[in-house]
Amino acid sequence: MGARGRAKIGIGLALALGLGLGLGIQSDALAEDNGAQLSSQVTATEIALDEVVQLTVQLTRDAREVYRGYTRPDFSDFDVLHQGEVESSQWAQVNGQQMHRTTEQHVYALRPRHKGNCVIPAATARLGSRELHTAPITIRVHAAPRRVPGVDNTTIGAVTLPSAPAPEGMRGDEDVFLEARADRTQVFLGEPVIVTWMVYTQSDLLRYRTTVEPKHDDFWSEDLFVPPGALAWDRVEVKGRGYQAAVLLKRALFPLRSGKVTVSAMEAEATTMQTAFYPNASTVKASRPLTIDALPLPAAGRPDGFEPTNVGRFTMTAAVDKDHVKAGETLSFRVTVRGTGNIRNVKVRKLEHVEGFKVYEPSLAEHVDRGDVVSGERVYTYLLLPEKGGDLVVPSVTLAWFDPVEKKYDFAKSEPIAVHVEGDPSAIGAHGGAGETKENLLGARLRPLRNVHRVASRIGERILRGPALAIALLAPPGILFVLLVGSGLRRTLARETEGRRRRRARAGARRRLREAEVHIKAQRPSQFFGECARALYEHLEWRLGTRCEALTLTELRALLVARGFDAELTEDLVGEIESADFARFAPSASGPGEMRAALRRVRTLLTAIERTRAVGEAA
Repeated sequence: MGARGRAKIGIGLALALGLGLGLGIQSDALAEDNGAQLSSQVTATEIALDEVVQLTVQLTRDAREVYRGYTRPDFSDFDVLHQGEVESSQWAQVNGQQMHRTTEQHVYALRPRHKGNCVIPAATARLGSRELHTAPITIRVHAAPRRVPGVDNTTIGAVTLPSAPAPEGMRGDEDVFLEARADRTQVFLGEPVIVTWMVYTQSDLLRYRTTVEPKHDDFWSEDLFVPPGALAWDRVEVKGRGYQAAVLLKRALFPLRSGKVTVSAMEAEATTMQTAFYPNASTVKASRPLTIDALPLPAAGRPDGFEPTNVGRFTMTAAVDKDHVKAGETLSFRVTVRGTGNIRNVKVRKLEHVEGFKVYEPSLAEHVDRGDVVSGERVYTYLLLPEKGGDLVVPSVTLAWFDPVEKKYDFAKSEPIAVHVEGDPSAIGAHGGAGETKENLLGARLRPLRNVHRVASRIGERILRGPALAIALLAPPGILFVLLVGSGLRRTLARETEGRRRRRARAGARRRLREAEVHIKAQRPSQFFGECARALYEHLEWRLGTRCEALTLTELRALLVARGFDAELTEDLVGEIESADFARFAPSASGPGEMRAALRRVRTLLTAIERTRAVGEAA
């Protein structure tokens, strides 16, 4: 079981303990209008700072009355640990008339943010042209019990949270916080800085999207960790509060110039369980920019021809594939550099001239290991062709580097390698023997030419003198004519018209809603709300002529208003999409009643989209 699952179990136990203490202590706030009732109650009106209180808001109404939506209270004094919704229907026969009433409950688990009086504002329900409001409820919060001295952790239910150092600039009351952390702020030129970007949240993160990637133009970068899919969460305590923390990105950055170099901020759009039902649910957060002081490499002790990119700790080996070759054969000379540092940019002085050999351009191969540091190997492979026979020597190769830990220059030098060449390569080249082709790597793939002195067939004569000539001459114009007719027919059939787009949009919506009904029967809320959201997005894309699913909710709201959608329909559409996204991530809070109510609302919104004429749309 992961940290996220353990946290949810702990919260559940905390709810059970906290709510068990508050049974029988309730506060009711009731609004009633023409048979419709909106009430709210809490399990306790006085709790400790680390305890949880449950709020239940219940709406009972006539199912035939136009229902325009529900707005939850603005929980500015509380953290919302959990919320759910249940809907039920009742039918009755009174004096020969059938009555149909609907009851929906909204349940919230709340934890206070401060001591003193914490207020739960009014909840609102819109029915037709009127609104119902509950009365505000005040919860008196006193200090939590003192902690045991010497224990550096906090307990929520059955979950013990390890204490973590507070990120720079974090107050401790943020719902979402982005941190950029560097393992050091002063390095040598070419020495790596490990930068980690993390997100902290006090409630479940429903939606996350990076909007601006951090920029580091003055660095060479290597990714050490990128989340493969979902984020991996850990529960930690920061400044006395429980947070969920996850790594967003981890990179090794190698400064390319000395002086003050910067890493810009990462920006992300996030929606949490706590902010999911606010009008502007998604907020944009940014990490702090980082400044790194890159020191120049010292001049004292620098070897001649030193490459500034050779910073780290390295070893070097050199070897040949064989030390005994025949005249006309080649051998491979391999230089391998291993170590920690910017292995992709390590440079070994090029082997340009070897006495008795012709040297070809080397091939490069590299392998990088990404962990807490960057390490790996870089291999240079030279092809050497002997130009004379006898005993020859492949000279030693030297690699110099700067060790940032010891703050000094170091080097490695390979041993010379003796090679014996059998025969005289110059004699083979003078006689044009077979050995000359040893250097031709494509020789084995070339096929010999074959001379043919007679025509192998009389088919050409038959074509020229028979009826096949007429067929061959008429076939190309005929094929061209068929292709032109087919192309014109295809363009006619593929011509896009408003009626065709409308029929296609309606068919897609019907298919989505049928699949949603199947998910209701199978009790699959996540798939159900996914189909509802896609149905709304696809219908909006047909009406607006632009892709809407890639937009944020704020951008979608602005686009709808700009294209002529009235404010009420715009808020209903954005609210329904946001509710569907939330329900996909909290499927346990969605029952069959809630899903059928959502299906009815989606059908109504699809009809409203069809009836709305967007600004700029052809009449």
